[in-house]
Amino acid sequence: MAQAARRRKRRRGYIEELKSGALRVKVYAGRDPVSKRDIYLSETVPAGPKAAKQAEEARTRLLNQVDEKRNPRTRATVDQLLDRWLTVINVDPSTRRGYEGKIRKHIRPIIGRESLTRVDVELLDSFYAELRRCRDHCTGRAQMQHRTTHQHECDEHSGTPCSPPDLDNCRACQRACKPHICSGLADSTVRQIHWILSGALDRAVAWKWISVNPAEQADKPPVPRPEPQPPTTEEAARLVAAAWASDADWGAFVWTKMTMGARRGEMCALRWSHLQLDKALITLRRAVYVDEDGRVHEKGTKTHQHRRIVLVS
Repeated sequence: MAQAARRRKRRRGYIEELKSGALRVKVYAGRDPVSKRDIYLSETVPAGPKAAKQAEEARTRLLNQVDEKRNPRTRATVDQLLDRWLTVINVDPSTRRGYEGKIRKHIRPIIGRESLTRVDVELLDSFYAELRRCRDHCTGRAQMQHRTTHQHECDEHSGTPCSPPDLDNCRACQRACKPHICSGLADSTVRQIHWILSGALDRAVAWKWISVNPAEQADKPPVPRPEPQPPTTEEAARLVAAAWASDADWGAFVWTKMTMGARRGEMCALRWSHLQLDKALITLRRAVYVDEDGRVHEKGTKTHQHRRIVLVS
């Protein structure tokens, strides 16, 4: 047996013999759309009297995966998928900013470098558990929670620190850096991160980057049952009366908001043309949002539907 690996060519794919006597099966699976490199499926068969037969069986199995398009088409990472996904999704600017913030703070630091072929249900379950453990993704060791990443004094007391700390009256106590205490993300935030990953992985399946979406079986936090606690009729009346007493315009705004139950952005986008005084009817058509540069813009409502509301006195 030659010392160098000996390759036996086949019609599609090949089998090479390693120095250990084991056989490595490799099958061409196309070109990576991200890196533009060739992709090969491989499997190693241990040395033995039946190694040649097992290698042929492995080659046939890998070829079937390629023919049936069940093999991953890319070696892309989660980061690369998210970069591509963000360029094709059609969402409101405020929604996009929320996505980008969660991706930047929580997804990229923990699983961003993982290959898509390694992202499975177990990895996602562990990832969600980490998010529930600590929102800052600490190592578990004792450390200080600094108030800023810039150069600063952790304790600004000019003399002896207050004992115990006087957070109500002492500015130095209020600004002092404190020991880090782990605090996990809320279930609602973990669900939002799950839906970001699930949406991106859905597109990866559609693009044939992966064969299945592992997020479909991941253990995401359940949606809680709504338990709204609106003010009572008497409390609402006192709020409106106090607002009217403070300022007539403010009172009119509070009364209109309380009567309509509209979202903040929808209230700020109201125009006189949306009001029919003779019918006491308001039509909610638009909403406002603030972009990354602090500029105010208008957009459609969250549900992309107009709502007509009759005002009652």
